Amino acid sequence: MTPEQEHQLFRSIGEIQGTQTAILQQLTDIKSDLNKRVDGIEQRVTTVEEKVTNTRIKVGTISGVTALAVAIAAELLKLKTGG
Repeated sequence: MTPEQEHQLFRSIGEIQGTQTAILQQLTDIKSDLNKRVDGIEQRVTTVEEKVTNTRIKVGTISGVTALAVAIAAELLKLKTGG
C-alpha cells in the first residue's frame, strides 16, 4: 500500500467515524424527544382515566339516588292506594 493510499484509508476511516458519531447523536436526540412525547401522553391518559373514574362515580351516585327515589315513590303510592 502506498503512503497516499494509506493516507486515503485513514481519512476514510475518520469520515466514517464522524458519520457514526453524528448518527448516534441523532438517535439520542430522537430517543429523548420520543421519551418526552410518551411522558406527555402518559400524563394525558392519567388525566382522562381520573375524569372517567369521577364520571363513573357521579353516574353511579345518580343511579343510586334515582333508584332510591323510585323506591320511595313506589312506597308512597302503596301507602296512598292502601296497598
